[in-house]
Amino acid sequence: TGDKDLLDRFIRNAEKIGGHVEVGWLGNKTHIGGGGGKRSITQADLAAIHIYGTKHIPQRDPVTPAIEQNQNKYLNMVERSVLPILDGAMDIGSLWQFIGMEAQADIQQYMVNGKFAPLNSKTVKRKGSSKPLIDSSQLRQGVTYIVVKD
Repeated sequence: TGDKDLLDRFIRNAEKIGGHVEVGWLGNKTHIGGGGGKRSITQADLAAIHIYGTKHIPQRDPVTPAIEQNQNKYLNMVERSVLPILDGAMDIGSLWQFIGMEAQADIQQYMVNGKFAPLNSKTVKRKGSSKPLIDSSQLRQGVTYIVVKD
């Protein structure tokens, strides 16, 4: 019960301190490229198209599976940070930074190695590859994170 009490104390203190990390395509950075669209689009818009799918584009979500597959790693990071945060040797913002960096890398890795719906043959011909989500690497490189202080 000692570990549970410590974790409960950590959670109460974390809630008081607040903050969280957001990971994904943040901001309004334009995606530059020769995709099939007729207008410029932000990386966040393009990511949303892939995450949720459209009438003509199947869902190819790299975020949810990447985060779910690595949730134990994030929980372990929190557990290892409890004592240093309680002792004042680490602040919770640093924990959010570490988790953000890891989640960013996990999503980027999943974009390369994840299993996704195959591309349409016209798309494969246009881009010269059958690899979903990887064309110019802009979308992959656009994954980022921010620490938000509540």
